[in-house]
Amino acid sequence: MKYLISVLGFLVAVLSGCGGGGQEPADVQDAVLLPVDTLQAVLEIGVEFGDSTNTFGAITGAVLDQSGRILILDQVAACVKIYDSSGNYVQQLSRQGNGPGELVMPWGMFLMSDGRLMVLDPGKMGFVVFDDSLQFIEEIGLWVQNPPFKGTPVSGNRYVGYKIDSDMAEDKIVMNRRVALYTYGEEEWDLILWQDSIEASMSELVENPSMLIIDLLDPLSIGGNGSDRIYFSLRDGEEYRITGWNPEGEEILSISRDLIPVEKTPREIAAESTYVTNYVGRLGGGGGFTFEFEPDPYKDMVIGVDIGPDGNLWVRRGTSDIPFFDIFDAASGELLHHAVFPREGWSWRTSVSPEGIVAWEEDPEAGYQVLYLLE
Repeated sequence: MKYLISVLGFLVAVLSGCGGGGQEPADVQDAVLLPVDTLQAVLEIGVEFGDSTNTFGAITGAVLDQSGRILILDQVAACVKIYDSSGNYVQQLSRQGNGPGELVMPWGMFLMSDGRLMVLDPGKMGFVVFDDSLQFIEEIGLWVQNPPFKGTPVSGNRYVGYKIDSDMAEDKIVMNRRVALYTYGEEEWDLILWQDSIEASMSELVENPSMLIIDLLDPLSIGGNGSDRIYFSLRDGEEYRITGWNPEGEEILSISRDLIPVEKTPREIAAESTYVTNYVGRLGGGGGFTFEFEPDPYKDMVIGVDIGPDGNLWVRRGTSDIPFFDIFDAASGELLHHAVFPREGWSWRTSVSPEGIVAWEEDPEAGYQVLYLLE
């Protein structure tokens, strides 16, 4: 289907043409060495039954803007739902469709430093852009294939995007992963901050199609403060490492920690496999794949890097079964303290920004999604 980017289209083609013991989670390591703040849910948005203003098909992103509004991206409904700081519904932004300002398969969103809302939509081959009053401005469909998957704002008219491209080399498919600095409205990057390549043969992809999802679609975290710092971490079950750059591409921070790898429990592996298998099926329009996702058996050390409301660097650990953060001085990299949201669940997602912190479960046990505003 035309909203699939080329790599997903390739994955669908491969999957359509072929068939297709963990330990208990450890206690949060070294949490007692420094103070641990407990985050509280001060606001909840989302109900199981009701009108469409307070129900969600699939939350795939959420941010708070400088006016205190809460913006929630619903991938299934293909819209952004807007709420005031008290959780009252204000309006719906966009809808499913191919027209100007409409969304096809939104993947994520972020706010530029001047308040513009950038919605990542592979179906539009780029961004659908709204101003700080939430009025549609334009669509930036610069890429014929493979638009960015992730983005974070930098100062002025610039942002950092994660993008993949593929080439053929003899009998291998070479998939290039890049994190680069872009200028708004320009197709080519200004500066590559990080890149590598993954090679695989067709037989390897057929044998293990899960590698495309693990290694390509969501393999890293990028974040920043919307001005002069960019933070990056690869998702890895063995290495805890964060890199910081300035807008000139100079490394200004490097943080690493020696933590013990943590295996996923059989229950977590089964839940993740079911969720991702169904998610890929939804992206492919329900084409009846025989594909079954095989998760990595180890939990990622780092699954989020962002500047928080206190101006410090909040690093979300993936090794805990509750949302747990290491909080560092953003300039020196000194570990200051920790924060925890004491709600168990394998699929918690968080969005941390100078404006505030929100959290939601991708695959909630209750069967419906709720967005929590945390303090």
